[in-house]
Amino acid sequence: MAVKDPTAVERANLLNMAKLSIKGLIESALSFGRTLDSDYPPLQQFFVVMEHCLKHGLKVRKSFLSYNKTIWGPLELVEKLYPEAEEIAASVRDLPGLKTPLGRARAWLRLALMQKKMADYLRCLIIQRELLSEFYEYHALMMEEEGAVIVGLLVGLNVIDANLCVKGEDLDSQG
Repeated sequence: MAVKDPTAVERANLLNMAKLSIKGLIESALSFGRTLDSDYPPLQQFFVVMEHCLKHGLKVRKSFLSYNKTIWGPLELVEKLYPEAEEIAASVRDLPGLKTPLGRARAWLRLALMQKKMADYLRCLIIQRELLSEFYEYHALMMEEEGAVIVGLLVGLNVIDANLCVKGEDLDSQG
C-alpha cells in the first residue's frame, strides 16, 4: 500500500472543508433570504475555513524582531496585481483598532466578500505562482490545484449579500 503524502492529504481535507462550507453557506443564505451579518454561524465557519486554506504551507518570514507567519502578506499583494483591489487594502490599513496582520487579513476577507470580489482577487493571486512562492511552500494549497478549485467555488458566493461590521469587531484576537 502506497503511503500518501501528508500535505496532499491536508490539501484534500481543506478542499473538502471548503466545498462543504461554501455549499452550506450558499444554500443556507438563499433559504435565509436576507442580507447576512457577522453573527451568522455558517458565515463565521466559512471565514475560519478560508483562514485555514490561506495558512496552509505559509512560509515563516523573518522580520527585524520576530518570525512571522501571516496570511496578510499574500492578501496585501493582491492590490499590486489587481488595481481595483487598492481600495480594499487601503480601507483595511485605515481601519481603526486593527493592530495585527491577522486582524487585517480577516478584515480584508470580510470586505472582499461584501464587494463580491473574493474569487476575482484570489484568482489573480494564484495565477502569479512566482510571486506566491515568496509566501508559500511549493506544496501549499494556494500553490496547487486545490487552491484553483477553491477559488472557482468562491464565485458562487457572489449570490450572497453580506453586511459585515469590521470596525467594532476584535478581528485581531478572534479564534
